[in-house]
Amino acid sequence: MNQVNHSLALPPGYRLIPVKTTYLEMTSRPETEPVVAPAGCRVERWEEPGSGQYRALFKAVGSEWGWSGRLIMEEEELKAIIRAKTDEIYRLYCEGKVAGFVELDRSVSRQAEIAYFGLVPAFIGRGLGKFFLDWAVRRAWQGGARRVWLHTCQYDHAGALSVYLKAGFTAYDEKVEMQPYAQEFLDQRSKPGG
Repeated sequence: MNQVNHSLALPPGYRLIPVKTTYLEMTSRPETEPVVAPAGCRVERWEEPGSGQYRALFKAVGSEWGWSGRLIMEEEELKAIIRAKTDEIYRLYCEGKVAGFVELDRSVSRQAEIAYFGLVPAFIGRGLGKFFLDWAVRRAWQGGARRVWLHTCQYDHAGALSVYLKAGFTAYDEKVEMQPYAQEFLDQRSKPGG
């Protein structure tokens, strides 16, 4: 898993908080037929993204859920990860716009971690997630993987865990871990309806 190096000082406006994280895995390939891509949608590999462009998409997809790891990561560390031969980044395009992305980490032999997966908020609720997750899982299995895994936490989309379970993942661990979150995000979440 791509962990943030917590030994470094957090940037202003961030703090470490305890977060419940659920780890899920799939140990055999899906036996169902692939989900058909919605009309006007396609997935493309993002070869050697610039760190600024990557961070912009990461923020667009993850800001509603408090994603911060790649936003506060040192520039050289981020470049090393997203340009590594073991890292694969794919963007979902719908209606000519980027609708989401998935990042696969193959740094552990015979495993593929779905390190990041999500949709841009404007595309949530259109039925794209089922297709894109199915596509991501099938892509993760390519290249000799014997295990595909991911994690989700209490701040991710409320339906994330059930979506992963319906897709065939099984929960294998649950931990409370200290993770960095922006104070602004935490303040929003603490408001009624936040």
